[in-house]
Amino acid sequence: MKPSSLLTASAIYLALIGILLQVDPIASVGLDANASAVLITNIRVPLSLLLAIAVINWFARKSDASSARDAIFLGNTVAFAFVAIGDFVASVMSGDSSSFVFSGIALLFAIAFFVVGRANMSTVTK
Repeated sequence: MKPSSLLTASAIYLALIGILLQVDPIASVGLDANASAVLITNIRVPLSLLLAIAVINWFARKSDASSARDAIFLGNTVAFAFVAIGDFVASVMSGDSSSFVFSGIALLFAIAFFVVGRANMSTVTK
């Protein structure tokens, strides 16, 4: 897989998930309909980082090999790996099987970023 294809796919995925979580955090996160505004805001703030990562991936999709792009691939690998672990734990604890799907998607992205990033590492050393 080309680095540009992976960055584009992850940017679109993260943007869609980020927008969904911003538009309807109560249903997306599984909160009670009477959740306080403070709780909803506290959930929206860290989830807005998905949109930021989507923007970074979108603008990095056509970049040449560099240490900055290497860092983007490493950051995405770590982020998707932790999301996969978190979704898996949430699935086991809640018994909600839909989280297994998102855990699997995140795991696939983590593996793809690791493999593609490692194969396309920059050769620049400073």
